[in-house]
Amino acid sequence: MKSNIKNISSVAVFVLIFLFSGSFLLYAQSGILKGKVSDAEDGNGLPLVNIIIKGTVLGTSTGLHGEYRIDNVPAGDQVVVVSFVGYETIEKQVYIKPDETVTLNIDLKPGSLNLSSIQIEAERPFSAASAKGIRQFDMKVRPVRSSQDLLMLAPGLIIAQHNGGGKAEQLYMRGFDADHGTDVGIYVDGIPVNMVSHGHGQGYADLHFLIPETVEGFDVFKGPYFARFGDFGTAGSVSFRTQDHPDNNLVKLEGGMFSTARLTTVLKIPTNKTHQSAYLAGQFYATDGPFESPQDFIRFNVFGKFHTHLTETSTLSLSLGGFSSGWNASGQIPDRAVSEGLITRFGAIDDMEGGTTSRENVNMEYTYGEGTDQEFKIQGYSSWYDFRLFSNFTFWLNDPVNGDMIEQVDKRNILGINTHYIYRQRLGNILSQTTVGGGLRADNIDVSLWHSPDRIRKTLKTDDGISERSLFLWVEEDLIFNTKWRMQIGLRGDYFTFNVNDKLDLPEPLPYMDDELPRSSTYSQKMIVNPKLNIVYSPSESVEIFLNSGTGFHSNDARDVVTTQRIHEIEQGLSRKGYSPVQIDSALIARNFDPVHRNTLTLPRATGFEMGSKLNIGKRAILSLAAWYLHMQEELVFVGDEGTTEINGATRRIGLDLEGRFQLSSWLWADIDLNLANGKFINEPEGQNEIPLAPRVTSQGGLTALLDKGFEGALRYRYVGERPANETNTVRAKGYFLLNMMLAYRFGIIKVFGSLENMLNVEWNEAQFDTESRLQFEPEPVSEIHYTPGNPFNVQFGVSVEF
Repeated sequence: MKSNIKNISSVAVFVLIFLFSGSFLLYAQSGILKGKVSDAEDGNGLPLVNIIIKGTVLGTSTGLHGEYRIDNVPAGDQVVVVSFVGYETIEKQVYIKPDETVTLNIDLKPGSLNLSSIQIEAERPFSAASAKGIRQFDMKVRPVRSSQDLLMLAPGLIIAQHNGGGKAEQLYMRGFDADHGTDVGIYVDGIPVNMVSHGHGQGYADLHFLIPETVEGFDVFKGPYFARFGDFGTAGSVSFRTQDHPDNNLVKLEGGMFSTARLTTVLKIPTNKTHQSAYLAGQFYATDGPFESPQDFIRFNVFGKFHTHLTETSTLSLSLGGFSSGWNASGQIPDRAVSEGLITRFGAIDDMEGGTTSRENVNMEYTYGEGTDQEFKIQGYSSWYDFRLFSNFTFWLNDPVNGDMIEQVDKRNILGINTHYIYRQRLGNILSQTTVGGGLRADNIDVSLWHSPDRIRKTLKTDDGISERSLFLWVEEDLIFNTKWRMQIGLRGDYFTFNVNDKLDLPEPLPYMDDELPRSSTYSQKMIVNPKLNIVYSPSESVEIFLNSGTGFHSNDARDVVTTQRIHEIEQGLSRKGYSPVQIDSALIARNFDPVHRNTLTLPRATGFEMGSKLNIGKRAILSLAAWYLHMQEELVFVGDEGTTEINGATRRIGLDLEGRFQLSSWLWADIDLNLANGKFINEPEGQNEIPLAPRVTSQGGLTALLDKGFEGALRYRYVGERPANETNTVRAKGYFLLNMMLAYRFGIIKVFGSLENMLNVEWNEAQFDTESRLQFEPEPVSEIHYTPGNPFNVQFGVSVEF
């Protein structure tokens, strides 16, 4: 692994020498271009408009109120290209005087959605999957009704729900069954969604606190190639941004089959100053689902945000939000129970599963110098979180009398700081942007696991107080050599401390506790440094070729980490007393420790390489293609359902990602995402080295129609291929193909809409696992597919008013 890091560094040095030896563009005399971009109809400033100097590498995006500034513009006649999704793209001629500032204000006329407008990007991407223009296009044309829909806007990210709708979704991306977020980092306004050392699973990412109607945009960064993303970002990272100021007030009412109802409001709050904005959003959601035992799922969300300009170049924003929900669930049912007629697909073996969860967030951000040569941003956030989940995966396997239902509890407070400083300059012939960032995350956690048949506590299995801290520093150096060559060099360092107080680590076991699990009250620490290198070659304005490399990591559960530390402490103490290795192993086993855990890693490293390309084909098509490789040093999983640890060893994954966006006419668009992956355990023999549930083939896409007369429609599909459900491939997880339709009509401020979900009424398994279980009257356990059925055909409809 060290050789891989050295190789990345060597390549960076070689490329720097090569590119410095060439000839570059030299802007001997230059000036400054600034101004404001406004809506031609109402005069309001437009944020996030792309502005580039044609034929150069210079460009920027407008700020909150449409203001922009571009430094180091070559003197003389220049053509300024201005584009924004949903507006007409225009070009303006301007004369730049040496060492002077030229003001150019621009009015954009609203127009039909045009694919060519996203081919112009001021912030050009460093990988095939990170193009912001495509993500803006997806937000415009893909229907979004829930946080689940938001997640699936990320190309190649497939989700599954398997506990009544209130639990975080199962995530699949780039050959990872990432559980609930172990290898996919998710952020909202810079706040990490993933939970470290969670009671249900490491990296648990519950996005249900986010109201989709408040989201302005999102970015996708696949692979461990970007220094700004750290823990959990091995397969990739997804970052959502909420609006600073919504365009309109909104009231939306939805309903449909399965007793489903949703009410959403976004209300702008009047402020005294021009450059201030505030709004309050809320959402109520309820459904019983298609199950014979109603889910009784209810969720409330609230979110408020205030944003103000303190000066011309400094802003302050404050947001507060949260949600609370409760539900019942029918759980994962064994295939044999359905095939033998014991239950239907929407029945249950134990319908007392379910849970409750809540999260509240406070977030404050201060930015200075936005759009200038020097920019500074600091953010402070805090979250309060409460979680209780009842599950029964094995039925009567472990307790033939009472049943196996477990209760997982997680209560925590999170405090975090993020900051970065950007310095833009010209180094001779090269444009440079240096970004230095850092931060702190502190989690104070109380987490426990109970054996709770029929939701009645019987045996306490684990009870831990965890204090986990992570500090990080990172730097990214963006170098633009000329219109053809760009490079980004990154380096990130992370330092973790894990402090666990096992409340059951007692001289004598309590009468209601499980005394067959290892007990560890101790601390551990670890740091890791990860280099990154990204190179972009643009032989023409319509073609970009990307080379990406880097290392990343995901942290392991603090309880895993201190278990390994405790084993080392026991070994050290017994060695001093003269114990032999065999005697030490016996002593460990007597204390319920597995000696194999002595060599587990705290921060297993992921090493990735990728080659990709983005092609603009005329003005009506954009294609992105990437071939990638990812090596994972170890996949250690703390099994929250049992309070134990699984060591899964090193893995290797390879794959291909394809994105296509097409404008078929002035009112019709098509899109497709196709993802192929193949993953194996490296150190296991052939025939026993499959990665369970890792997706092999996934795809989603569709057609979208947006007519000037107010009609909107979308026909969308989702496909997941069949795949191994265990290491030997003797049990297979079934694939599925779903087809959904959405229709809408807008007249004035009112919009009516409806959707047909699972139009073909396919019987499909949303979540599925190879699980060993025993039904109440079975003499022996059976290992087979257990699944949560996906929704059958159903109809949803609604009406919204914007004013």
